[in-house]
Amino acid sequence: MKKYVLSALASLAGCFLLSVMSIANGSVVVDRVIAVVNDDIITMSDLQREAAKNHGNKRDDGLLLEDMINRKLELAAAKRASMDVTDKELDEAIADIMKRNSLDRAQFEAALAKDGLTLEQYRVELKEQMTVSRVFNKYVRSGLAVEETEIRAFYDRNNKNYSLPEEIRVRQILFKIPDKASTSQIDAVRDKAKAAYERARQGEDFIRLVREFSEGDTVEQDGDLGFMQREQTLPEIEQASRTMKPGEIAGPLQCASGFHIIRLDEVRTPVKPYELVRDEIANTIYQQKLENTYRAWLQTLRSESHVENRL
Repeated sequence: MKKYVLSALASLAGCFLLSVMSIANGSVVVDRVIAVVNDDIITMSDLQREAAKNHGNKRDDGLLLEDMINRKLELAAAKRASMDVTDKELDEAIADIMKRNSLDRAQFEAALAKDGLTLEQYRVELKEQMTVSRVFNKYVRSGLAVEETEIRAFYDRNNKNYSLPEEIRVRQILFKIPDKASTSQIDAVRDKAKAAYERARQGEDFIRLVREFSEGDTVEQDGDLGFMQREQTLPEIEQASRTMKPGEIAGPLQCASGFHIIRLDEVRTPVKPYELVRDEIANTIYQQKLENTYRAWLQTLRSESHVENRL
């Protein structure tokens, strides 16, 4: 959660703050109230300080102010529920932070100074963070769970989100070209491949032709190359298969090893197994529930409070 510095308490909510601040060149700026949250206020200077803590990350002032309003509502809810962080708990938390970072008090304060914070300012911020975290856990996170049936249903509805690259399954008849073959030898192999291709095109059983002619390593598998991603096949086969439909035949395709006649048997788009993405889905569903519950809780807090946004 983002850090928030608790705004200075002012007198009556809803009135404009009339304090006047001097700046370096002698001009003056009149601060004003830009939001009222029950008996508390947020001023323009509060918003400017909050914006400055974003370290250059530009945020819309309206959204930033809404965040500040929400923070005040959350802190008020914690106070009503007696969930404020005690000084002892705060001291223990700071001691733990220093211990985990191997810092003594002087080093810790020096590190805070680099971020433009005094120890007291940091204590205020940390106390808010701890308090809001405590109330968030009680009213938002507590009781949230994701059932196995929800995860499975999400997976089934969103299969396309877990798609792997398309795969093709091809059978081939390979006619090898002899090493250092002459032009006439290459032509003879090509003619033989063309004859086999014509027989396949006219409807002869492709697997029988594989067994009769193929000189490839996959003869025992009836020419089956198995499922492969397109880019894993020979470039000539990959290019030819892009315009083919399952059951169609192409060839002869001349490659470095010889002439190929291919039949495209199947095209599929596999998806990641459920077991592989289960935890990812569970986290997605949990985060959705967390966000929805948080929004509903904030809406309840607002409906029970007096909130004015004057920006």
